[in-house]
Amino acid sequence: MKPSLEFLPDDRVLVLAPHPDDEVLATGGLIQQALAAGAALRVIVATDGDNNPWPQRWVEKRWRIDATARERWGRRRRAEGLAALSCLGVADTDVRFLGWPDSGLTDRLLADADGESCLAEEITRFRPSVLVAPVLGDTHPDHSALRVMLELALAQADVAPCRRLGFRVHGIGAETSYRALTLNAEQVQRKQDATLAHTSQLVLSRARMLRYAQREECFLPVPASVPLKACMGARWRMPLPGMRGWGKAHVLVLVLVTSAGVARRVLPLRDAVQGTAWDITLEGNASLRFVAHRHGDHIDLSLQGQPLLHKVFCKIHRQGERLFIHDARGWMDVLAATATEHAPEG
Repeated sequence: MKPSLEFLPDDRVLVLAPHPDDEVLATGGLIQQALAAGAALRVIVATDGDNNPWPQRWVEKRWRIDATARERWGRRRRAEGLAALSCLGVADTDVRFLGWPDSGLTDRLLADADGESCLAEEITRFRPSVLVAPVLGDTHPDHSALRVMLELALAQADVAPCRRLGFRVHGIGAETSYRALTLNAEQVQRKQDATLAHTSQLVLSRARMLRYAQREECFLPVPASVPLKACMGARWRMPLPGMRGWGKAHVLVLVLVTSAGVARRVLPLRDAVQGTAWDITLEGNASLRFVAHRHGDHIDLSLQGQPLLHKVFCKIHRQGERLFIHDARGWMDVLAATATEHAPEG
């Protein structure tokens, strides 16, 4: 039996959703139970879901989707999100839409620190005791990138440590330590009603979306940061599963939080041959050496240097236009994975 989740009247619950509808699909029951317990609740939706061309073409009976059409669709999806949250008992004043680019959160993460700075301000202002967001391993690139932004934001936010929970909407995870939240019949019905408020998404995905309105929601507890003394360097392995033409279409992306600052790097995957090395310059002339060794279906990677590594996030990212949105895998928290791999048995 999975451990259950409970909320207290003095809890402050912050839900971070990538798109309108994720707030219901992943956390519709959690939101209801947090409010029923008397907890304060705030929902932040990162995008308006405006880059959603196939449902829009179906509904509006048009082929060409230009900037004006996307803006109109985004307004519709934002309104649907507010209606859905109202079904769950959330007031409009407790919801904020950031209006970030749909299908563009990875680019935003890699471009600058604006995204995490905005999230840090929201977290500092609300001061959550429970923070709920996507898991790093979600295969939708917006979901996994938003989680990385959140981890960077938590390093900036002036708040006490809080309980962190992860949800997965896309892909199948290998995690076994989920916490379960069981919904009663009334809560299942409310979640279903809230799902039906997202009418634009039901036209092509009704059955899939309604499958989320079940008796149980699952959340992965996110561990605290790895102690700094364990992070003088890192070595890890990343598989290359079934990616035809990966040398041209894919890149290695790194986001590093170190004692000498934050670095974001995009490296051509085709350059990851035996012993390929890159020097990553940080603030104050500090540097790290990143080395890649490709071995058939995987790459062995390492980071070495003087700055302490606080966080290391890595992903194989597909650039350019996509026929299919999802990645083969999401982001990897390298230090957490390394700590788990080398943890003493016991």
